[in-house]
Amino acid sequence: MEERLLSERLAGKAILITGAAAGIGRATAIRLSAEGARVALADRDADGLQVTAGELPGEAHGIVYDAADAEGSMRLVDQAIAALGQLDGVCNIAGVYAKAHLTEMPAADWQRILQINLTSVFHVMQRAVPHLAKTHGSIVNTASIAALDGLAYSAAYAVSKAGVIALTQSAAAEFASAGVRVNAIAPGGVRTSMGGSAPLPDADPDLTIRRSKLPDLDGFGEPADLAAAYAYLVSGDARYVSGTVLTVDGAQRLM
Repeated sequence: MEERLLSERLAGKAILITGAAAGIGRATAIRLSAEGARVALADRDADGLQVTAGELPGEAHGIVYDAADAEGSMRLVDQAIAALGQLDGVCNIAGVYAKAHLTEMPAADWQRILQINLTSVFHVMQRAVPHLAKTHGSIVNTASIAALDGLAYSAAYAVSKAGVIALTQSAAAEFASAGVRVNAIAPGGVRTSMGGSAPLPDADPDLTIRRSKLPDLDGFGEPADLAAAYAYLVSGDARYVSGTVLTVDGAQRLM
């Protein structure tokens, strides 16, 4: 009975997922599709999108876009609606992570990280909200525990994710009366290619990484652990949840 209900929780819902070619985005696409959602998969990696689409049991449409391109981010919502016919939810997962000493980070790298992690989310939300108001849909953005506590050698990343939290909560307050819920997830360390990026040669390892002490995790979560959180927040089970930041980190912040 529980399995049947889970498979119907998002039945027929049209959901856009960015960053769907790998990692958390791919795992979220798999989870939402398994729960009955029709999905638009967005990423700059066309081959990765094909792989993701091939793993899904239901309707899926791949859309190649680059979050570093403002116009492409703004067009993405229109492309998703053209493919799906409507929009019930958006999972903004696309992002980049880079480590650098604050005093040595090039301004171009700072701008690129903020554009991809924050400004592209703004553009997608700006286009999506009017459509989500028609369906009383929801948005789930991706922050980070780095936005809550900071993280050495990751100033641009932490700032971009702190901006995502402010954007999420501001939009949640503004659009509650329109029936649009807006939440964010703050992942901790997750075993993905982005999360496993090489540390700085001279970095203090105690400042660059946090590990969970929960058993069976080996210090890090899996993309599927995050996918379950996106599925919950985008579903009707979270109808009374808006403006929240759900930390999914195995208590890494507390270690």
